[in-house]
Amino acid sequence: MDDNILVYVAGNPSAYPLEYYDPSSGTYQGVIPRLLAQFSAQSPYELVYYSPGEADQREQLGKNLQVDLLSGYIGDEELPSEYESIPLFQVTLQGKEVSYCLCATQVASDQLKTDLQGFLSTVSQQAITGLVVESTSSAASSGFFPLATAGLALTAVLLTTALLLVIRHFRKRLRRLQQELEGDEATGLRNFDYLLRYYKQIINDQNRILYSLLYFYVDTDHLHRLTSGLETSEFLRYCALVLQEHTTDTDILAKVTDNGFALLKLSGSPEQLKPWITGVLHKLRSYPQTYSKPFDVRIAVGIYPLKMGDRDLNEMLFNASQEAQTALRGQTDCSVFSDESLKRIQMEQNLRATVDKAMESREFQLYIQFYVDARTHQVVGGEALSRWLHPEHGLLSPNVFVPVLEREGLIYKLDFHCLRSSCQFLQELFDRGIQNFFLSCNFSRETFSAADFAEQCRKIIDDYCFPRELLIFELTESVSCQNLSSIRSNMTALKKYGVRIALDDFGEGFT
Repeated sequence: MDDNILVYVAGNPSAYPLEYYDPSSGTYQGVIPRLLAQFSAQSPYELVYYSPGEADQREQLGKNLQVDLLSGYIGDEELPSEYESIPLFQVTLQGKEVSYCLCATQVASDQLKTDLQGFLSTVSQQAITGLVVESTSSAASSGFFPLATAGLALTAVLLTTALLLVIRHFRKRLRRLQQELEGDEATGLRNFDYLLRYYKQIINDQNRILYSLLYFYVDTDHLHRLTSGLETSEFLRYCALVLQEHTTDTDILAKVTDNGFALLKLSGSPEQLKPWITGVLHKLRSYPQTYSKPFDVRIAVGIYPLKMGDRDLNEMLFNASQEAQTALRGQTDCSVFSDESLKRIQMEQNLRATVDKAMESREFQLYIQFYVDARTHQVVGGEALSRWLHPEHGLLSPNVFVPVLEREGLIYKLDFHCLRSSCQFLQELFDRGIQNFFLSCNFSRETFSAADFAEQCRKIIDDYCFPRELLIFELTESVSCQNLSSIRSNMTALKKYGVRIALDDFGEGFT
């Protein structure tokens, strides 16, 4: 272009891969020519290498003032005193910083030197590394191999430096990626993947039995009923901070579920852990008082002491989480996994595996808890209750099997089974002329909030002809605010259909 300012450069023909003369193309190649080409593309300067040739002509061309720049000066190579040095980049060689630079001759304009220095200040070390790799790759593909000893030495230095920089760069990227994959965004803690990785690295046959796996279970359903999702998230972050404060270098902490924190803790025995757990739980439970929150928090700990044969972290976490929920139901701080715990879990797994067959075999039986009119002492209605007459375990109460069905997402089957049994009972009474006995049915929150709940209920009730007002659906006052629109819609549809709605546990303060 006519507006371009010509700048002449005298290159070093044997500083591969920094700068070298390529006989096949008759041009200078390498890192510096590529850098200068980038500078030229971003500026009004057109840089031209002067008289390419195999002999080093820099000294003569500089003396004759035929060029603006002398290129390819390396390390502590003596520089002409009359020229101004322009630093390119540095590398560390055997603990010593080695610099590479250009020299501006007397004919180079001050603006050129300012613009060139400004451009070089924006070039990152990663970009230099990329240019080294590109230069060596293009030289190898063209069949060019430098023979000069100095060139080979420089090649080794730069390639080693480039390789180290690349390795360092990708290690940093790998660490960042690993942190992203193993992080829990909600609390700032690490997640299950982190716990699993460090479990494999730290826990071995020599120290396994010295560790216990603690599972801190937070009743987030309870919190959701009392407050907002934002407040629940804030409390979980508070839990993370408290647990971090109480861990040591030998502990491994992670948030492994939406409502659970896991801590692999070095300890002599579970009994020795209990005072520590009591202190942590006291601080966690004091959160509402400390921060003036109008709700209480429910949290408990399950302790699983590692045994010599333990290998499956998922199984250990499951056992610890079950113990935590057992402690919560029993309103105690913590519960330790034992042989009795194992029997209970095995029984629950057996119940889970046989629930469908039990429905078909009518092992779930309807029990009626009667309502009596206090004035007339007459039975006027009842509440439908379920009991499981199990062929192996005998008569089971709801506190045994309902938590299993809720955990496995099968509670809706029991709810609708109980509804059908209640309808059959009301129909039998109606056919016998008893037309004023009402019956109420309880439904889980999950079942009542389902989008098709009202429709499924109508399909069951339509098979019977007793008066619809004799059937009452009980909705617990403490029902979760989640899916409230679905609950409201289902209540409205069922009332229009003729079923009555009652509020259970009224007065607990949730309405």
